[in-house]
Amino acid sequence: MIKRLIAGTASLALTLGGVALGAAPAQALTGAPCDDGDAWSWSIANAARYQAGPHEAVVGLSDAIRTVTIKAPTGCTVEAGDTWRVYNGYFSAQGTFNTEEAAAGKDTDRVSVEAPTSNAVAGDEIPVRLKVNDSSAGIPGVWDVDESNAGSLVLLRRTLLKYKGVTDWMNFGDEPYICGEDVEGAAALLRASWTSKRYLGYAGRTVRMEYRLTDGQDSAWANRFLFSDRTDDSGYVELIDFLGGKEEGPGGVLPDDGPPCGGTIVFRGHYGGNGTSSGTWSNGDAIAEATIDWEKYRPHLKEEIDAAGIAKDCAKLDELGQEVANLPNATEVLLTYVFRWGVQTGCWEDD
Repeated sequence: MIKRLIAGTASLALTLGGVALGAAPAQALTGAPCDDGDAWSWSIANAARYQAGPHEAVVGLSDAIRTVTIKAPTGCTVEAGDTWRVYNGYFSAQGTFNTEEAAAGKDTDRVSVEAPTSNAVAGDEIPVRLKVNDSSAGIPGVWDVDESNAGSLVLLRRTLLKYKGVTDWMNFGDEPYICGEDVEGAAALLRASWTSKRYLGYAGRTVRMEYRLTDGQDSAWANRFLFSDRTDDSGYVELIDFLGGKEEGPGGVLPDDGPPCGGTIVFRGHYGGNGTSSGTWSNGDAIAEATIDWEKYRPHLKEEIDAAGIAKDCAKLDELGQEVANLPNATEVLLTYVFRWGVQTGCWEDD
């Protein structure tokens, strides 16, 4: 039964001249809020990466499976057995409230959203019809709530980042990162074409490079913006940033300030979407920091390099730098370690 909430109606007996007449008979009450179609709400859920709104459905080249939720207005009681429909030409959701759903005042249905045949539909506002039927007082075939335009559905063309055949991926390198060096990401931003039935490169779109740490206060993606660039004519984009920049301030990192070195850093590409196309982000690419196996080198080499750097002893750094450069087993990480000390002390130019 759909009925308005009226305090005490269900529990108080009617009295007249001191004689109890009994409880008021159960009935469906018309008027606001139950019979106000505009007060009922519905929403459609998409994967978080698409950054779509509650009335937007992201669709690729085939029909998309989405969850539709209907919610009763505040002050309207829904009872088990009441039925509902939310639909238009692209999807049809329906259901019957059970006891738990009726108590919550909302119900859901998994639906298939039809893929359009033309890109021209993207971004259009397509009216949605909403119907609710009172199981106890409704008339078969007649809906107690019948709203012909309960908001609009907007269909968005799916976008995705792809690298060498791997969907939802931007590659930030296969090797551990070196503190003080650049890290680069690369991928193509593609967009579903409903007209041609394939994914095409999305040109001229801004893709952001973002990071998070694997633990601690910086383990979320919020305010982890590093760098951005626009895709070329094929949708391809390369993003680059320096690792080991200044510490973050209250507003997050500034452009060209890289994340602090140390531990594993997770990078991703992020496109924000627009009125006709979804947003998307790549799965996080976790890159560990490259380390130096100091036991492979002579004793106290690290201690001497650190001491010369702390003391800003340029002559000693020059001597140690030459020694390291002549080592047959010197790694790029070791060479960079000495070089960064020389730059930080002002002994050497950062070229």
